Amino acid sequence: HVFDASNLENAQYKGYHSGRTAAIDHNLYVKDCLVYQANYQAGLNVLRIDDLSTNPPTFTEMAYFDVWPDGNNRLFNGAWSNYPYFSSGTIVVSSIEGGLFVLEY
Repeated sequence: HVFDASNLENAQYKGYHSGRTAAIDHNLYVKDCLVYQANYQAGLNVLRIDDLSTNPPTFTEMAYFDVWPDGNNRLFNGAWSNYPYFSSGTIVVSSIEGGLFVLEY
């Protein structure tokens, strides 16, 4: 679900984005026009924010890194979180079973 929270007193619901897999989206971070999204079994997804004025809002998948190659189901294996804010451009992804992945985008 996408909200415009630029005015915290009047947050606006903008619509719903459906990903390419059934994996559970969580722990999303926005940096510039990109969303870095942990998706449990689907790993890390990087989405470009294209247009938030449409319903549903539009995003383009720019990259992904699969930390759980055994599936993309609605289960709690795989990516727990990520951190895209290093000045070097490095992104870290933590995997419940696989440890820490250090990536460059």
